[in-house]
Amino acid sequence: MKILKRVILFGVISISSLSFSQESTHQFDYAPKTEFNDAIVDSKILDYNGCTFEKIVIDGFDSKVPFYLITPKKQKNNKYIFILHGGTSSKEDLIYPTNNLSILKDSLLLKGYSIIIPDAKYHGERSYQGNFRSPLKFFSSQDYETVNDFLFSTVKDLRILMDYLQSKPEHSLAIFEVLGYSMGGHIAILLNSVDDRLNHVVACIAPLDLFKLSIKLGMNEENAKKVESLSAKNNALLQKAPITMFMGTEDEFYSEEEVQAFFNDIKIKDKKLKFYNTGHFLPDEFNSDAIKYILRE
Repeated sequence: MKILKRVILFGVISISSLSFSQESTHQFDYAPKTEFNDAIVDSKILDYNGCTFEKIVIDGFDSKVPFYLITPKKQKNNKYIFILHGGTSSKEDLIYPTNNLSILKDSLLLKGYSIIIPDAKYHGERSYQGNFRSPLKFFSSQDYETVNDFLFSTVKDLRILMDYLQSKPEHSLAIFEVLGYSMGGHIAILLNSVDDRLNHVVACIAPLDLFKLSIKLGMNEENAKKVESLSAKNNALLQKAPITMFMGTEDEFYSEEEVQAFFNDIKIKDKKLKFYNTGHFLPDEFNSDAIKYILRE
């Protein structure tokens, strides 16, 4: 009888966990668009590598979404990769060779990948939507509604960006990969829980527990609980595409044990995890590792 009770209890816990994940993901549903009001506001050939650089603006979920589309001279099998910036950063930070992601972007272009770099909501050119506040202020000012909106809207915007690209004859056969850094890694995990068009996801130093992150950034417990459902850790069972995780052993936003537990819960067999002896950043060797894992070498 005791064994039966334990089995029943385990089943209830498992069903409750799955129901919680499903409840949190349905809010990422959206109505696919057929009209995007798109405009190419800048287009040029880059002198140093011959790539075509375009700045495009489309109608996203509930506002305009600006993004860069960089197409290599020799494209590889319709491969496209989203690079998602971290919190407080923007698409501009990924253009100039001042950080790992910018260097990685150039390496991927040489490998024939087209690069898509959008601004997340409330970041970069979209910061006016938050009255130009730093996204960190959303937490310390107890603005849990804006934190929730940032995550919900950005995931929906990314889905609409894929719709847009697939609507164009020259991009209709696009195969999408996603690489997200920090909060971008968190968003990549959320996106991979709701959209089956991704070929591979790379999540880098992704905070997994939004409740803990919010507390650390100054939000009180009552309001942190109101964003907790959007934690990446809730979506391990829902991961659709193969996933690679690059994490730090000394990161203040998660522990090795939390990462390992999340990774173990992912049911997809094609998954990889690598730790670096760093905090909330990745070392230079990350670039070569990322290329290796993205290319599946």
